[in-house]
Amino acid sequence: MFSIAGRERAMAVSRPPVPKKLGGFIGTTTLGHLCRLVLFNCLFLLQAQAATPDTLTIGMLSYRPVPVHQSSWGGFADYLEKRLPGTRVRLQFLDLDEMAAALDKNELDLVFTNPVHYVQLRTRNEISGTIATLVGLDGGRPVPHVSGLVVRRKERSDLQRWEDLRGKVVAVSGTQYLGGYAAQAKELTERGIALESIVFKQIGHPQDRVVAAVLSGEADAGFVRSGVLESMVQSGEADAGDLAVVEPVSHPAFPFMSSTPLYPEWPMVALSHLDRDTSRRISAALLALEPNDVLSQSASIHGFVIPSDYQSVKEAMIAARMPPFDQLRSIALREFAREHALSGAALAAMLLTLLFAAAWIARANRRLARTQSRLTHELQRLDNVIKGSNSGTWELHFPEGKLLFDARWAEMLGYTLAELPPGSLDTWQNLIHPSDKEQVRDALDALRAPGSDSFETEFRMLRKNGSWGWISCHGSVVVRAKDGAPLLLTGMNLDVSEKKRLEEQLKLSHAVFLQTHAGVIITDHSNQIVQVNPAFTDITGYTRDEILGKSPSFLSSGYHDKAFYKKLWSTLKKTGKWAGEVVNRHKNGHTFIERISIVELRDRDGKVTHHIAIFTDISLQKRLIAGLQHSANHDMLTGLPNRNLLHDRINLATAHARRSRTGVAIIFLDLDGFKPVNDTHGHAAGDVLLKKIGARMKGLVREGDTAARVGGDEFVLVLNDIVAREDAVKYAEKVLAAINEPAYLENVSRTVQVSASLGVLICPHATLNAFCASPECLLDLADMLMYQAKHAGRARLAVRELGIEDLQQRKKCA
Repeated sequence: MFSIAGRERAMAVSRPPVPKKLGGFIGTTTLGHLCRLVLFNCLFLLQAQAATPDTLTIGMLSYRPVPVHQSSWGGFADYLEKRLPGTRVRLQFLDLDEMAAALDKNELDLVFTNPVHYVQLRTRNEISGTIATLVGLDGGRPVPHVSGLVVRRKERSDLQRWEDLRGKVVAVSGTQYLGGYAAQAKELTERGIALESIVFKQIGHPQDRVVAAVLSGEADAGFVRSGVLESMVQSGEADAGDLAVVEPVSHPAFPFMSSTPLYPEWPMVALSHLDRDTSRRISAALLALEPNDVLSQSASIHGFVIPSDYQSVKEAMIAARMPPFDQLRSIALREFAREHALSGAALAAMLLTLLFAAAWIARANRRLARTQSRLTHELQRLDNVIKGSNSGTWELHFPEGKLLFDARWAEMLGYTLAELPPGSLDTWQNLIHPSDKEQVRDALDALRAPGSDSFETEFRMLRKNGSWGWISCHGSVVVRAKDGAPLLLTGMNLDVSEKKRLEEQLKLSHAVFLQTHAGVIITDHSNQIVQVNPAFTDITGYTRDEILGKSPSFLSSGYHDKAFYKKLWSTLKKTGKWAGEVVNRHKNGHTFIERISIVELRDRDGKVTHHIAIFTDISLQKRLIAGLQHSANHDMLTGLPNRNLLHDRINLATAHARRSRTGVAIIFLDLDGFKPVNDTHGHAAGDVLLKKIGARMKGLVREGDTAARVGGDEFVLVLNDIVAREDAVKYAEKVLAAINEPAYLENVSRTVQVSASLGVLICPHATLNAFCASPECLLDLADMLMYQAKHAGRARLAVRELGIEDLQQRKKCA
């Protein structure tokens, strides 16, 4: 830590310029000395310059075992000491609790920490700012971002989407990490998934333990920072074949697996007591770090870049309800007094001195006091206006080219008034960006013409740190010569760099709005469409001109009822957002399914001003999922239910039989003579025959019954509502007769004929109530009957009721 305790602080006080006329007037009276005393006392209380420290302590947040970090960052101190002559650098690898203790004791000057911890420090005003952002390295490529990852065991196929995490146990190192918690929490809240619906199990530090908990079955899934899983796989601590990622997201040029958007990497943060010059030198040293330096290679990093924008981190923390955004901050009276102690002291000193001066002047000359009071009041008002506008003022004497400016003018460029003394017009021009010089010269030259008394322009000026800042300049001619030539110009400069940055962000957002593949709809408070993007037209077929001024209900397909939209609007009004799936209608008449997210925008009074809806067409995705589900439960050749779906149908049939007090019949049939067809005409002919037999089975079953294919030439029929044995026998005879009918095979132009052996198992409801008969048990019994029919001569039935003789099967069926 910089050793600043006990050192003297040099106090640098600069006297503001006094107008010429006022200075001459005050200088002739004791009042002048008193006013100077007032200004001197106030400025003395408000200005100080710290002595240059010689020892630097950097707190390095440790998220993996400390030996791992020491091995990687051991040369960091040596690197900085070489670039900061006369400064000793000390590294401390600390976890969050140790870091908090060190900060409370003022033992640190800089902190290299995760983005969440940085936002917390910034909120508590413990820092002066970020001086650099880390750029990681993977496979020789720079990685300036971090993301969150949701990991599961590979066999847990029930955890495919974020929504599947509801009710599950999710392991986390703690709720204070960005990549290990906040990034994932933001995705959950944006999808309408309450954090309370998930059981979070805090495993502790490091994050390797989260992956271990998932592999051991201690947790269903785990939240970890991007790169942790790859690092464990590379070191042999985990096997990639045992793990999978929940709803993975691919980011261009980002080498790690992700489940969330990208966030900026770790910042290097200067604490508030570190002086600006030292912060600047450290920042320059960090930015000078090259990828091929020894430190970069040992730490596996690419280096550092200028500070990133950490607003997205703050938004993730708010979504995750992480401190300090977990509750409203209350400010006590004594805290307010402590924060404004210096200003209060300055104000008290000013008032006390003015009161003393006023009393003395009243005795000497009441008229002079009244005049001076009015003048002081006007000057104070003018000074307050200038300070309130945050503008820097200047005067330009045209004939001499002499330029005068105030402290704020210099401060905008990073200088003090002493560092940048008044100069000439050339001094000003030299600080202007080369591309903007002609524009400024033209504006000044235009003032030489009669009738042109003011100008307004924006340009870039060179700051002390080498960067360019945007300046808005307003000036007016206040004195002209008899021939009309301008003699004196006055004006003010305003730093509009932030405004320009926001304008650039607005341009970028507009470009995203135009180029994104997701459709965007913006409506006003009355739900009338005021803007759409090109992707909206691509998805719906409607152009912008066709849809403006209409309600989004114009796209309604009629698929959803009024209750659906009522619930949608109710949720939107309560929470300010809604997400789900909606079926809408394309301009050409066909319907499509869209995944849509809607948010409300409100003004300061809480009134709704706009709604923004972002949607994508997921019709193809839905069709693919439906096809996969059908393939998983149906035979690919005949289209009949397969064994998986058959088990469900048997369970439904037996449950129905118990409720309706009727029976169930299970017919297990195997084709006779199918193999010769295959051998003689080929497998393609056999497939055609199986399709025709399947079609006959499908045509014979009643509504509520099931025909399924369970093997090569094996079929099963499940019959509901069997009251008597004869009902099942008659139905089985119809099946046998249908199979015996000749079948014409188009692909070989041959007519073939096969028969079948049928096992008919009749299950009365009384027996089903008495025994726990599983589908597999009933199929085994029907299969045995089929083999009895086949051994008895084929092309016949073998029928039996499930009864007392099947008690031996009880254990098997249980």
